[in-house]
Amino acid sequence: MDSIFNRDLDSTLQTLFSENIGQIFLIGPSKRLITSITNLLFTSIDPPSIRILSDGAIIKETTNDFITASYLSELSSTGLLELRTAEILPTNELLLTSNSLITIINAGNSTLTLTTPAQPLTEDVYTFYNNLWSQSIPFHIAAPPFSLVLDSLQSQFGTTLKSDFSTALFSLQKLPSTYDFLDEVALSLLIAARNQILLYDLSRWGEDIGIASRATFSRTKQLLEQLNLITTETVPVNVGRPRLRLRLTHPLLETCPPENLLTTATELLPRNG
Repeated sequence: MDSIFNRDLDSTLQTLFSENIGQIFLIGPSKRLITSITNLLFTSIDPPSIRILSDGAIIKETTNDFITASYLSELSSTGLLELRTAEILPTNELLLTSNSLITIINAGNSTLTLTTPAQPLTEDVYTFYNNLWSQSIPFHIAAPPFSLVLDSLQSQFGTTLKSDFSTALFSLQKLPSTYDFLDEVALSLLIAARNQILLYDLSRWGEDIGIASRATFSRTKQLLEQLNLITTETVPVNVGRPRLRLRLTHPLLETCPPENLLTTATELLPRNG
């Protein structure tokens, strides 16, 4: 059978996920492809399992995005996904299934897929990379599983805070890189301040589930205070040092829809010059 060209990567992935193909073996993927297939895998009702063999630097860059990292962590914890790194990888990204070899070709602004049905050549390719997989290094995803983040927020802080956080979270991916200090820790602090949560409780939660250490929460809190986005008020306790209650500094941060919280915060930042 002849190979088949397809100009739409997304439609190729959708077709793969709709077929009963067993397992997908993804080799040498870019950050874009890992993100795309992770989102599709996470949102599919009955997804196939997948093995990803990638360059370590690309995986590290990809998992800098908290949402993608937490999706990967959840998929890994459920056994749907395995992630390993290797140094010897193809120039083009490859997708291997039980009945085909799909080569992904990036041509400027276009992405082509070349599907080759199973034949001795594709079987040799599969054998080569399967052997490489057995010698490769498992990659540990530091981020907590996505559902753990949301479930723990609800159990510790209530439905409103969990809803605010889950709604605002996806706006992280839309921020320009100049605002990369507004990460998942900063967002947690802003949402907590919107709900007047104690810093101690939030930072303990964040450290316990693996988002960041208490020291990181403290440093980020200080940065947001310097930027005049949040403030704190002292709350006395019966034993020990007083706690700090997080509060927002501007009414717009309190009243804007959660999905606009980060954008509103950037508009309130002091301007140089």
